[in-house]
Amino acid sequence: MKHPLVYHPQVILSLALAASLAVQAPAVPAQSAAIPDDAQTVLADFDARSRTIRDFTATFTQTYRSGALGRAIVESGTVKVKRPSRMLFEYVKPDRKLFVADGDSYYFYVPRDRQVMVQNQRGDKRATARILAEGRLLDHFKCVGEEKDLLGRKLILVPRDDKDADVTRIAVVVDTQLRLLALEIQDAEGSTSRMVFAGFKENVGLKDSEFRFDVPKGVEVIS
Repeated sequence: MKHPLVYHPQVILSLALAASLAVQAPAVPAQSAAIPDDAQTVLADFDARSRTIRDFTATFTQTYRSGALGRAIVESGTVKVKRPSRMLFEYVKPDRKLFVADGDSYYFYVPRDRQVMVQNQRGDKRATARILAEGRLLDHFKCVGEEKDLLGRKLILVPRDDKDADVTRIAVVVDTQLRLLALEIQDAEGSTSRMVFAGFKENVGLKDSEFRFDVPKGVEVIS
């Protein structure tokens, strides 16, 4: 039986946000640390670096926790991103799944279920979709504090526009060289996702054809 939250298109789109920002949340705590004087500079430098990345590949481990059910789901796989609008998530553990954005449509394919969910990518005006297309973190989010994280420096951000309700907060964890170590996303329903990245390869020359998805024969298409 399919898990209704994991298979929801908006959940997948929010998770894809993590990858689009990569080369560049948990439940909100009672109080965030005050923003150090240089936090804005760190974030601006991180955002500027992300804009120099045309494409990248990486591995990821994702921990997703439903706000409604509270249970944690851990998955892992590989990701490819080519800006401004192409992505390929290949989940390999515990189950095989595929999320593809080809510049026109989003595809979420689960071989086990013989189903592919299709959603229009063009014209999507939500904050998540705009960031996917632009990769400009500070255009849509502002820093409100920091929290401790075992991996590195963790900056907390919230949307600049309250009308964008699909993502309520994100957190980026970076090292001293402004490389992304982890990214967390919290949605309007209180669900959170944390992605830990490794093995980044930047500006590798990915081709558009690597993001093409052809619906297999006999697979049900759900729009």
